[in-house]
Amino acid sequence: MTADNSLEMRTLLGHTGHVFSQKDIPRLEQQISTHMYLVNQKIPWVITRDDAIFSWQENVFTPIMDAVSSWTIRKACRNLSEAELFFAVSDHWYYLLETDNRTSAYEAAADYAGTYGTGLFRLVHSAVNRRRAA
Repeated sequence: MTADNSLEMRTLLGHTGHVFSQKDIPRLEQQISTHMYLVNQKIPWVITRDDAIFSWQENVFTPIMDAVSSWTIRKACRNLSEAELFFAVSDHWYYLLETDNRTSAYEAAADYAGTYGTGLFRLVHSAVNRRRAA
């Protein structure tokens, strides 16, 4: 990581509401690089790193944080910090998108909370999924 990237990432920490800490920077770097790669695969021009950061904030960070701010999802995943929950839902969303590219961030967060969370939300999710499988 260059000095410019380091400053860029510290700035990003502030722009994401301080959800992340310095220890999360390598994971954020990886997410943004992957996002940039995937976007560049879908469009006929190459986006810059600044464009990739903006796109990541708008299309990954914001939808996931909107979804995980739901009290039911936070309660089901209360053992995770905001950053841990963000990364877990992000990975889960990526996995779900490979099966159905119309999956929303909220659907991914709810599915994650229902599959890996605790409490009533998980019980309801399990019951609904059992009924669907039958």
